[in-house]
Amino acid sequence: MKLWKSMWFVLGGIAFIGLYFAIASLQNYFQLVSLVYGGNVSAYMRWIPTQWMQAQLWKILLLLPATFLLTVAFVRSEIQIPFFHFRVNRKSIAAVLVVVLLLIILSVNFLFHATEITDDELVYDFQAKTLLAGRLVNPPPPVAASFENVFLINDGHVWVGKYTLGHPFIIALGMFLGSRYTITILESLLTLLLVYFIADELYQNKKLAFTALLLGALSPFFYFMSSTRLSHTTEAFCLALFFYLFLRARRTEALSWRFLLLLLAGFSAGYAFNVRSLTALGFLLPFAVVVVVRDIWKSPAKGIKDSLPLIIGFATVVAVTLWYNYLVTGNMLDFPFLYYSNVETVGFGTYGHTPMFGIQNFLVLCFRLNAALFGLPISLLFVFLFSFADKKFGDRLLLGILAGVAGSYYFYYSPGVSDIGPVYYYELIIPLFLLSARGIFYVKDVLAKHSEHAAKYVTTFFAISFLLAFVTYVPERMMHLARLTNNIREPYGAVQNANIHQALVLIQSYVPTGWVDGFRNPSPKFNDDIIFCQYADSVSNQKVVRYFHDRRPFILKYDTTQYHFVVEPLDTSISMLKGIQK
Repeated sequence: MKLWKSMWFVLGGIAFIGLYFAIASLQNYFQLVSLVYGGNVSAYMRWIPTQWMQAQLWKILLLLPATFLLTVAFVRSEIQIPFFHFRVNRKSIAAVLVVVLLLIILSVNFLFHATEITDDELVYDFQAKTLLAGRLVNPPPPVAASFENVFLINDGHVWVGKYTLGHPFIIALGMFLGSRYTITILESLLTLLLVYFIADELYQNKKLAFTALLLGALSPFFYFMSSTRLSHTTEAFCLALFFYLFLRARRTEALSWRFLLLLLAGFSAGYAFNVRSLTALGFLLPFAVVVVVRDIWKSPAKGIKDSLPLIIGFATVVAVTLWYNYLVTGNMLDFPFLYYSNVETVGFGTYGHTPMFGIQNFLVLCFRLNAALFGLPISLLFVFLFSFADKKFGDRLLLGILAGVAGSYYFYYSPGVSDIGPVYYYELIIPLFLLSARGIFYVKDVLAKHSEHAAKYVTTFFAISFLLAFVTYVPERMMHLARLTNNIREPYGAVQNANIHQALVLIQSYVPTGWVDGFRNPSPKFNDDIIFCQYADSVSNQKVVRYFHDRRPFILKYDTTQYHFVVEPLDTSISMLKGIQK
């Protein structure tokens, strides 16, 4: 049957798509649906802006029916997408990873422009430079008030970021090799490859494993996160590595090889705990249950013996973490982020967090995840459908991971930054890619029992959904991120355009954009071409200018009449400096 004989289905699908684009144009979804903060626009975390929610709901109401109609048209017209007939081999896997690598590099350089979208990334850079300077912590800066910055501990004793060193070490290694992104991009690629290996271990099905790999290669959430310097890429890689080593060790009979695999698995789990403790605890909880129930409960002596390498590997990294805590805070149990702000705790009461707010955060995160994961009209559709299937061990383990991470963040007051998606749930891409692939094959197998012809609907629906996501959700996000990163790097562009070198730039007025409230930190040894610092009180301004007497001082300020940043020379005479007010 030719496509024209299913023209009513085609026209219906096109009509739904056209209606969505008409509404998107009228409501400015491609311009305003994702807010660029600063000025008169308030940042949001705990709620979803009405306009953004409307855009996602219109996708479900209009693009989902369009997908179904076009799927029927294609299948009835015998236009086939031979998705389940692919051949899985090393070349096909390598081809996918090469494409993914190129897309991440393009995204980093031409969408994000290697620009931070959070203050966290500024701190990771500073801690990485500290490591490259041969230090774990820095002595206080020459003028404390001038170098006060977001998420930095600057208490007169040490000058260091509030985070543990797991992720800054990765950034430092990348800097040493030539780019801050070298290792984080490699981590993202290896995470996808590990998803393939995990799926193969869990389900012994290479086509399903390759499908999970493809889902990762098609996920906007994966690309956007991989284009940042946030610690979630390191966390996801460590947890995926632990997952694979844990499964591989359980079916390895050689004792020495099994011991090594479990030792490395424990080390990976410990590293994940160092990087993002709450995420790691939630993710690892189901594995702990497996070890206790399946191993120790059935055979205590053997189970404990087999668990020792896991414990040793995990404890090694935890010991280093506690030692670093002591260096920064003077107390092994006092983490630097708690030392920086003792209200950043887990539990109810923090910033007014309540059980109801926990539920609200969970719903907000699920809504964002459904939009961000694949950008489909319904991203989590195949996971939802799969929940009706008979579950194997791997399925229950994956669902346990979802529950563990979501349950952990139920007790945390904030749902996190949302410009690139629900960042606190990013590590869930590992079980979600696997469960989505499992759901696709489950639906296909169920339909195949009734008719081989009916199974073709799954692949066609799958392909059309991603095509619609590519022309709707993805451009909306990309336009937002382009505006966001352009605004964030605007003040540094003004300095670059001023063509100044070996200078000290005092930031007089800084318009926060997104979740960046601070400025780029100097290297701990102050050997940058341009050193940025706060435009503070008059005494501090005099001191910092005198300290860097070999550099010409400038002021960076925001011109509210022209709506752009300007760089002006600072008069270094004492009389002028005394007149400087904060």
